[in-house]
Amino acid sequence: ILYLKSKPLNFLLSVFLMIVGITIITVSILVNQVTKETFSKNNPGLDAVVGAKGSPLQLILSSIHHIDIPTGNISYQNARKIIKHPAIKSAIPISLGDNFQNFRIVGTNKSFLKLYKANLISGTTWSQPMQAVIGYNVSKITKLKINKFFVGSHGLIDTGDVHAEQPYKVVGVLKKTGTILDNLILTSLDSVWNLHSVTNKDKLEITSLLLKYKNKTSSFSFPRLINKGTNMQAASPSFEISKLLKLTGNAHRIVDYLSVLIIILSFLGILFTLLNNINERKYDLAVLRTLGFSRWKLFSIILSEGMIISILGSTIGLIFGYIVYESMYYFSIVGRSLELGQLNFLNDLFLIWIIVNIIAFITCLVPCIKVYKQNIRSTLLNS
Repeated sequence: ILYLKSKPLNFLLSVFLMIVGITIITVSILVNQVTKETFSKNNPGLDAVVGAKGSPLQLILSSIHHIDIPTGNISYQNARKIIKHPAIKSAIPISLGDNFQNFRIVGTNKSFLKLYKANLISGTTWSQPMQAVIGYNVSKITKLKINKFFVGSHGLIDTGDVHAEQPYKVVGVLKKTGTILDNLILTSLDSVWNLHSVTNKDKLEITSLLLKYKNKTSSFSFPRLINKGTNMQAASPSFEISKLLKLTGNAHRIVDYLSVLIIILSFLGILFTLLNNINERKYDLAVLRTLGFSRWKLFSIILSEGMIISILGSTIGLIFGYIVYESMYYFSIVGRSLELGQLNFLNDLFLIWIIVNIIAFITCLVPCIKVYKQNIRSTLLNS
């Protein structure tokens, strides 16, 4: 350890590379796993989403996961025809367009709460227009409580352009669900229509319909009926999200390859640091042998120097990776939609930590064996 302190540059460089590599791969694992869990939790068994024509993935992300803008609006009159279709078991309308402090205000009906099996911490559900039920995170971050009033802003991102003339009243706060529901403000469809001065029943619009089929065989015929026979589209949540995860999976692999490359450079740094240390200290090591140090004692000293770099760098890297992930969670709008599950990622991170240190141990054996085989007599004579 004293020798490593006397040569801080090489030591710090090797530790730094190890920290960077482990940090990157830790963040990649966390984001990849948590994203999969979040997409899975946010879809409570929905079979299809019907909305305005456009990107099917955009429709799914905006209507279920609330991390994109809607493709447009559809006629509520046409939506009611879909609700009555014999293939449909349940249909929940939603209407988007406003927000409060970047939390989306969703016009819907009370079946939306049943969809996520949501329960109230306090208060009740809405019974008339301009009443709202807020998610757990909304209450925690905005400090809104029962009987408090707030005004929505135009658009899905807070721009400051508010509906000051018609405030909402909080009538209920939901328990934590671990789903996107925690980040939503729910109200009636009438609230959204009244707020935007839509009174003509023929001109009523919604953003989309969340559907469940009576029979899974409808997943083949029903979307084709909507996509070809109407000015709307029907998209499958499971199909679109699987395509998205496949794309992001490729990106994660590229990031993983980069982190592995950096870790390999770290191993090389450890190797060359130890070899350089041995060359500089070969006389000192030979003297230690004459003073009674065994070959195995010197072997363990060099090994410990290399493993200090590996264990220190990999441990700090894991900590930094988790800090980066937490920063993404707390300081981004998208991060609010991510829910850290049951710490399932710990097994993967611990496995990586073990593998990295095993490889580091094998790397350290090269200079350790060189020290073990050192010829004391020739070293002392040459020095």
